[in-house]
Amino acid sequence: MIRVVLLVLVIIVLSLAGAWVADHPGTLTLDWLGWRIDTTVAVALAVTLLALVALALVWRLVASVVTGPRSYMRRRAERRRQRGLKAMTQGLAAVAAGDARDARRMSARAERLLDAQPLADMLAAQSAQLAEDPAEATRRWTRMLEHEETAELGLRGLAALARRQGDGTAAVARARDALAKRPGTRWALETVFEVKLAEGDWAEAEAALTALERHKHLDREQSRRRQAALEIERARAESAAGAHDDAMNRARAAIRLAPERPEAAITQVEVAIAAGKLPNARKMIEQNWAAAAHPQLGRLYVDLLGTESNATDRAKRARDLAQIAPNLPESRLLVAETALDAGILGVARDAANKIAVADRDTRAERVAARAAEAEGDWQSSAQAWQRAADARPAPGWLCSSCGTMHRRWEAVCDHCGSFDTVAWRHPAAATVATGRAPVPAASGTTGHPARSSNPAPSSGAEAPAPTDIRPPLDAAAPTPGRPPAAA
Repeated sequence: MIRVVLLVLVIIVLSLAGAWVADHPGTLTLDWLGWRIDTTVAVALAVTLLALVALALVWRLVASVVTGPRSYMRRRAERRRQRGLKAMTQGLAAVAAGDARDARRMSARAERLLDAQPLADMLAAQSAQLAEDPAEATRRWTRMLEHEETAELGLRGLAALARRQGDGTAAVARARDALAKRPGTRWALETVFEVKLAEGDWAEAEAALTALERHKHLDREQSRRRQAALEIERARAESAAGAHDDAMNRARAAIRLAPERPEAAITQVEVAIAAGKLPNARKMIEQNWAAAAHPQLGRLYVDLLGTESNATDRAKRARDLAQIAPNLPESRLLVAETALDAGILGVARDAANKIAVADRDTRAERVAARAAEAEGDWQSSAQAWQRAADARPAPGWLCSSCGTMHRRWEAVCDHCGSFDTVAWRHPAAATVATGRAPVPAASGTTGHPARSSNPAPSSGAEAPAPTDIRPPLDAAAPTPGRPPAAA
């Protein structure tokens, strides 16, 4: 719109100028070198304008002749560069799509068209990696180290390639080279952290984790959780090596970082037991019960005075521990189970039935069913067994990443290799997703898959054999030796 207005204004000005010249024709005389020219002003202006146009055309022609070859080469190079960039784009898209053949074809075209060798090397390395040609990929990534602007990318590619080949040492070496050039590089710190985790080198993994937090790559809460997990593993390792004092310090640090994590409290108690400090272990359970109640802590507590104590003493110790947090489901379940073992049936049924409906699982229903059976209340027993069949499964050490159930907590899942994903939780959702079903467990016993490569728990962490687990009673098929359940 603005251009149209300007064009109209120019036309108006030229028209007015032409009309003014026509109204004032005048004469113009030129006497030069013996020549005399008489003409009007309008003709002189027209001749001058034509001369200027001719001069511009001649200048343009001369400039084209002089600069033409250079302009042609520049345009040719630009078209070549555009084709190379298009090949790069198509090659990267092929890499993302997993098409190795197309990726390598586009890589060769880009390398032929582009003068930027490092850029072509990057695509060539990725396409070679996709085509499972590690030698070519290594050559390309290494050549990128010769250029300062692509050196870090080359180091990252070599580190990733080494990890794929299972060479953690080479991957860490490349990561440390990148850190030497630019401290705080996130991918390099994460590479060191993950490789050291896989190797079980908890000290080096912790150092990398500290660096990740220091350079603001992790938020405070995430860092605290990871730090707590590493402290637990280091406490276990030092306790196994006999360094009980150092192990206890690490366990205390884990409790400070994540007081709500039962695995931290369990590790602290196990370390104290391994050091022969049973009174201290008992006190630790009492201190951590309200924040991190767990069936294993309850079992350890009732057993700390020795296995020679009778079932009544065990039930009393369970009630003492439950008084710290009497409304917790684990407190009531511990009282119910120990009372049932001691034959205090009324207390067992009452404690099991006091667990809120939202917190009930198969453990509480089985205790209620067994207590009712012992009292001869077959109808209530059958109903409780039926509720147990429909209740959610007992919790266990479950990996949120792959759904594998573990016998004990581990910082790194031995099935999928993910870090800090094993937690004490109910397995219903995960078992549906993964097709794995934990072995049913009573009294907080941790279920685990039939195929498990986890080592046996250390002293104090043994999972006891499941208590009496029975299918729900069927009113139409009475149990031998018992009266049929009432309708």
